[in-house]
Amino acid sequence: MTVLFVVILFAVLLAVETPIAFAVGIIAFAGLMITGIGNEAVSAQRVFAGMNSYGLLALPLFILAGNLLVAGGIIQRLVDFVDLLVGRVRAGLAYVNLLANLMMAGLSGSATADTAALGSVMTPMMKQRGYSPDFAAALTISGAIVAPILPPSIIMVIYAIPTKLSIGALFFAGILPGLLIVLLLAVYVALAAKRISPPVVATDRRLSFARATLDAIPVLLAPVIIVGGVRGGVVTATEAAAVLVAYALFLNVVLYRSTDCKTLYKVLRESAITTATVMIVVGTSSLFAWFLAIENVPSAARALFTSMTDNPILFLVIVNIFLLVVGSFVDTVPAILIFVPILQPAAVAYGIDPIHFAIIVIVNLMVGLNTPPVGTNLFVISSVTGRPIGGIVRALLPLYVVKLLALAIITYVPFISLWLPRAAGLIP
Repeated sequence: MTVLFVVILFAVLLAVETPIAFAVGIIAFAGLMITGIGNEAVSAQRVFAGMNSYGLLALPLFILAGNLLVAGGIIQRLVDFVDLLVGRVRAGLAYVNLLANLMMAGLSGSATADTAALGSVMTPMMKQRGYSPDFAAALTISGAIVAPILPPSIIMVIYAIPTKLSIGALFFAGILPGLLIVLLLAVYVALAAKRISPPVVATDRRLSFARATLDAIPVLLAPVIIVGGVRGGVVTATEAAAVLVAYALFLNVVLYRSTDCKTLYKVLRESAITTATVMIVVGTSSLFAWFLAIENVPSAARALFTSMTDNPILFLVIVNIFLLVVGSFVDTVPAILIFVPILQPAAVAYGIDPIHFAIIVIVNLMVGLNTPPVGTNLFVISSVTGRPIGGIVRALLPLYVVKLLALAIITYVPFISLWLPRAAGLIP
């Protein structure tokens, strides 16, 4: 009865547009008070305990590093470099879009940040060269979903908190799935090149190639610092985040000289606000997860799934459908902190590796970011480009098929997610 009351209360709070962080905290506190287990002091302690984690120290650092790199004007350098590499082939600018997303993913760790930053550069550029602006917007947000899948993923840092999984192992597990998504999107671009791409315009760009390469190389070293440092045992994932901040400051202030004091203040302010927003969700969701554990909800969910099927393949089908729906209605951070404590114990009971399951969850929720009615990236790209959401969604339809194909492969071929962390010695 307590759980039923909590579900009804949650629905009411969402109906009156209560922010998700406060809604989660309210229902958890109400549930604890009804059961007589908690009070104001206990609830406050659990909220603080949820935020008091060494692993979470990486969160503000990665957010700050990503904001610094975006503010420093590195996007145009990456786009110019990739355009010189593949821009002259048929549908070349579409490949540039995907490769720029891939490179940005190794810097920002945020799909929304990549969508806003690349959308403002790639969409006008593609429109100027004759591409449909709706297709340009759709391709941009489709490529941007790899940012939370590849290191340094902010979402993986958050995922590791309630699950106690290794952040480094999650980072390595996301590399091949992220590359697979970009590869399949590139295959679609190649197959649809004649339909989506205007004729190639030949230009002589040899003189600028050396300069573009020299400008891009320091930026491209940033992901190498993270992955190489963690793999070599030189730094932990949290320490790698601090190193990345220092490197981003060096690029912006010393090498490129593209960030002044006013811009730096703005970046620090935006990073602090973003971190505070996420930490409120983390704290209240931790209280909610504690309430669920007290009410034995994870065990009940596991029993429910096993009563429906004892086949792990069917279990993953059910989970994928559920998470795709959740991802289109609920933002990624609260979705992870609310549902993962329920779903992961069930997955482990079916013999599914928790690192592999983490990648499945994250990929599902990233597809949801591009899916109406609440897909965050849709609203961001619509705001940046001025294009109506309906037109972008129509252009997204074939790209949804590509992403669902990638999801199916990632779900049922665990080797893709587990090979690198095992090769790196991060998991047995």
